[in-house]
Amino acid sequence: MPNRVNQLLVKQYMKAFEDKSSLISIGYEGLSVESTNAMRNTMVERGYGLLFVKNRIANIAFKEMGRPDISAMCEGQTAFADSEDPVSLARFLVDFRKEHKEIKIHGALVENTVVNEAGVIDLSKSPTKAELKGMISGQALSPGAKVSGALLGAGAMLASQIKKLADGESGETAA
Repeated sequence: MPNRVNQLLVKQYMKAFEDKSSLISIGYEGLSVESTNAMRNTMVERGYGLLFVKNRIANIAFKEMGRPDISAMCEGQTAFADSEDPVSLARFLVDFRKEHKEIKIHGALVENTVVNEAGVIDLSKSPTKAELKGMISGQALSPGAKVSGALLGAGAMLASQIKKLADGESGETAA
């Protein structure tokens, strides 16, 4: 049984993670204070969350919540990043890691499914929610644009012929 402080941490973690369906676990061991602060500030600016955790306590919290086993994602100094759009978060962390080799991506919990580092890298290459919405909108509007273009083209031609007839022109050329 954990001591009172750890019990409070378990409750705090449970509250922090209860409505999060997607989390990315990162290791920050060896990252300088300046780089950690830069990462934090950029994440806050982009609307991402970041929680530094104690591995054992985080594992206990996830077990008590009935969530998947995250022990493989908790190695060394660990932090969990979260976002409404896990793809954009994965892109940010993969790009940040290119500049800061100390960052390790342990894995992720995406829609209650545990994925490894390779899964996070694959996720970062996927379209974001905003990009998907744009693609779907474009596909949904494309047939409508073709129909309206066809109707407007034929309608414009018909209107032009009616105008010519009304103006007294037959629209035929004399031979």
